Amino acid sequence: MTHNNQPPEFPGRFTGQVRELAKVTNGAEPWLLESSGQMALIRRLESCFPLLEEVGCKVGIGVATGADKEFIGGFDALDVEPDRKLPLVTTKDIMSGEVKWRGQGIINPFADSGRLVDLDNYPRLRRYLEARREVISGRHCAQKNPANWYRTIDRITPALAERPKLLIPDIKGEAHIVFEAGGLYPHHNLYYVTSDDWDVRALQALLLSAITRLFIATYSTKMRGGFLRFQAQYLRRIRVPCWADVPEPLRQELAKAAIKRDVQACNRSVYKLYGLTHEERSALGGNEE
Repeated sequence: MTHNNQPPEFPGRFTGQVRELAKVTNGAEPWLLESSGQMALIRRLESCFPLLEEVGCKVGIGVATGADKEFIGGFDALDVEPDRKLPLVTTKDIMSGEVKWRGQGIINPFADSGRLVDLDNYPRLRRYLEARREVISGRHCAQKNPANWYRTIDRITPALAERPKLLIPDIKGEAHIVFEAGGLYPHHNLYYVTSDDWDVRALQALLLSAITRLFIATYSTKMRGGFLRFQAQYLRRIRVPCWADVPEPLRQELAKAAIKRDVQACNRSVYKLYGLTHEERSALGGNEE
């Protein structure tokens, strides 16, 4: 009878292979435990390029009301003065990858100064809000400041509606970055990105790319089923070149790829943008030339 001196293998047991990971730590930054090639790429990009909000971009989240049924409805059916409502965009409007507005609107109780409007100057708005006062005034924010009982939780800034922007739902398996040309105000279930410098279409290509997915997958909370959290704090970690450093032909290439929603074309352009090596492209799972 022979005896096997090797220890039995159990599920989850390490069987002799030890892998060394370099560049796991970087000061106070979170530890990175992804593949060594991906870690090296992340660290290089972090050392070479500024953060998204350092290149003239802004990341925000849409408006929270605390009482959506009272503040939101069919735009045409909201019986208030015309300048007291705005067209609203929600996740349901962008499910296809393009904006298909379903006609929702939101009440805007704020003046351009940022203060609440005087309801004496808006009789239709007053009637609308008074008819729903019990629910609206029952919100925590209204109970803390009864005089401002009709404010939404977040201030509404109409100028945001007019700006071209990128709309991003929170939880997705892949990046779902939708261009909105201007005219719609984002709901609180959407993050948005605007830019003073970057062309928003070119930025859309970057955010649709494997580079963005790498940053989000590295830093965000992992969800069941492989879903990722495209939240503001993770979007802000993305490293982006300055727009002034992007050559004109590449600017056009990025924008065209985004307009076509061709993710592979976005990747090819973005790989050029960051000067990725063959090995770095391989770490992202592709070698598009």
